[in-house]
Amino acid sequence: MLIRLNLSAQQEQQEIKGKVILNTLEEQKSVAGAFIRWNGESSGVFANDNGGFLIKYDGNNELIASFASYSPDTILVTKVDSVYKLILKESNDLKTAIVIARRISYGLSKLSPRTTIVLGEREFQKAACCNLSESFENAPAIDVSFSDAVTGTKQIKMLGLDGFYTLIGREYMPSVRTLNSYYGLSHIPAAWVDGIQITKGAGSVVNGHESIAGQINVELKKPFGPEKFILDQFVSTGGRLETDFMYTKDISKHVASSILVRYGQRSLEFDRNKDGFLDMPLSEDFKIMNRWQFFAKNGLEGTANASYHTNHQKAGQTSSLSASLNPYEIGINTEVIDFFAKLGKPSKKNEYSSFGSQYNFNHSEMSSNYGSSENQKKYLAQTNQGYVNVLYESIIGNSFHQFQTGISLLIDETQETYEGFRFERSEAVSGLFFEYTYKPKETFSLVGGIRSDYNSIYGLSITPRFHGKYRFNQDKTSIRISTGLGRRTSNPLAQNQMLFASGRTIEFRMSDAQLAYGLEQELAMNSGLSFEHQFKLTYMPAKIGLDFFNTTFKNEVVMDRENEGKAYFYNVNNGSRANSFQTQLDLELARRTSIRLAYRMFDVKTKYQHPLNLSSYSTKQKPFISRHRAFINITQSTRTDWRFNTTLTWYGPQRIAGGRDTIYEANVLKQIEDKFSPNFFLLNAQISKTFKKEFELYFGAENILNYKQQNPIQNSAQPFSENFDAGLVWGPIFGRIIYGGFRWRIKSSKE
Repeated sequence: MLIRLNLSAQQEQQEIKGKVILNTLEEQKSVAGAFIRWNGESSGVFANDNGGFLIKYDGNNELIASFASYSPDTILVTKVDSVYKLILKESNDLKTAIVIARRISYGLSKLSPRTTIVLGEREFQKAACCNLSESFENAPAIDVSFSDAVTGTKQIKMLGLDGFYTLIGREYMPSVRTLNSYYGLSHIPAAWVDGIQITKGAGSVVNGHESIAGQINVELKKPFGPEKFILDQFVSTGGRLETDFMYTKDISKHVASSILVRYGQRSLEFDRNKDGFLDMPLSEDFKIMNRWQFFAKNGLEGTANASYHTNHQKAGQTSSLSASLNPYEIGINTEVIDFFAKLGKPSKKNEYSSFGSQYNFNHSEMSSNYGSSENQKKYLAQTNQGYVNVLYESIIGNSFHQFQTGISLLIDETQETYEGFRFERSEAVSGLFFEYTYKPKETFSLVGGIRSDYNSIYGLSITPRFHGKYRFNQDKTSIRISTGLGRRTSNPLAQNQMLFASGRTIEFRMSDAQLAYGLEQELAMNSGLSFEHQFKLTYMPAKIGLDFFNTTFKNEVVMDRENEGKAYFYNVNNGSRANSFQTQLDLELARRTSIRLAYRMFDVKTKYQHPLNLSSYSTKQKPFISRHRAFINITQSTRTDWRFNTTLTWYGPQRIAGGRDTIYEANVLKQIEDKFSPNFFLLNAQISKTFKKEFELYFGAENILNYKQQNPIQNSAQPFSENFDAGLVWGPIFGRIIYGGFRWRIKSSKE
């Protein structure tokens, strides 16, 4: 990676060259990311991947290197043209303990020029988090809700837009997309996740052109990570049982491997609202992954990974009703084979340059059926996805001017059949990108990126993006701006599978039969501004953040459920406009007590075609989006390793797709208005206790107030009728859930 400088342009042109090394009992190795500064100065430089650095000489003769909890080293500089070596030692060589900083579990990244929120593992352990779709319960930037009333699938929304408008990647490679866009988040075990980065707005062109609302990057636990063994067990009153396991083995000093396994099941039937349908599906889930990580003496490093996943779900009417002659049943079977790898090497000739490459292959199959043996709808799909991204990064002249460039190739081979529809899509996208960063100091940076892609279906496209960051007021205040285009090929059936559990007839209003699904690509412009300020409220450290983002669609694929019994897909020019405003206040009441308060407002409107006059449009608020949401999270811990976490969320009204309220006055029809859901609160809480820093027990409850959407399935008594619909969900379905479990972590001896 590129090294990061924080120097003044008025300093002398002479530079001191050196290298930072960690000295352990076993070996000496370079320290990438070590911080080097002159004594008495707060600014400095960071070492590159080889531990090398260049720092401008300012007349001082004491040079200091430091990194994390290692013992720093100070040397005297006597000659400008010499190469200096600074040696760090492990902290256990010290006779006193030195605390550098506490690792935050949630916060806005100070280094990123983008509005990027960092979630550590401890953050998503605050809730009943078994998979990635449940990892955002305490992150105000993300909305989490059920997508339908029969499969229990949770979907996310960012900036008021559905989750498929967010580029979700695994270690900066596209992951949850195409066929996996509906269930994919629930297929990533949270216990395997080391950290999450949420970027609002236009992301980097390096990662592709599909980001519209933002990017979510998931970092999995690595073989050379701090944990050698993990065993997590979860059980809940909802009949859910989840087990996660990881074991890591050092093959040598330079090679390590880990095996990760997940098994989960839900075997108990529940119908708490007495509508004759299972509130949650019966399910069985199995996933296994093997990871390899290596470092070579010449600087070459990389990872190679392979995984297999299978998931079976059974939903629909309860067993008592299934005994009838014609029960409504749902069966969903998924199988995924996945390979991904990364390879990188710094340049020997240039300390600031490095090469990198990313590779991914994914094969996914899904078969699902909805209805009875006599009246059944089947959805059969499979996709093969290939991805290659080759990168080079370096500087132009000096480290104030940095750049990344490269080429990418993305291939999608998809086949789908459903109710007489058969879609086959063979799409190849080859891309060339360049991203320039001007960073004269750590507190100021400008990033401009552009990529050109040739799509085998849609032709040539240009995607520009721009970001800027400025921190001032002694680093307490920061402002960020961003703007950029994003484009994506819509996958109407795969990303809207809630339609299958309904009596709706699906219709595609194609603009060109030669295009994917007969529809144009979606294209949108996203622009945003964010502000963050750190201060003290009386004695309490505090932080306030505000941001505003606007997403304007130049071309959109609309999923129209405004007419009962029908679902339409069609293109709309200058379609949705989504405005998102969020403010957040973080307070540290005491050393071990913190409060997070947040409020966010969405104004999202979409154009819909008139069902009889296709040239006529009406503008409506996008359905199933809470315009107003308020949030409070309180986290407390004790010196004896007890932790208490409580979250209360208020959801404002949501427009119900196709719903109408008829208003009468003096028994005379006055008007017909859109129907909205009521306000409601969700209260979650968890208590945990850690023993000897390795074993943790936890106990908690979700939806403590036991709030439930009444009649979440429309016309559940007649599941084969036109107006049967299990996809009109705006609130909780299951009610209160009590859960518990344990986490067992054994650290590596290297730590």
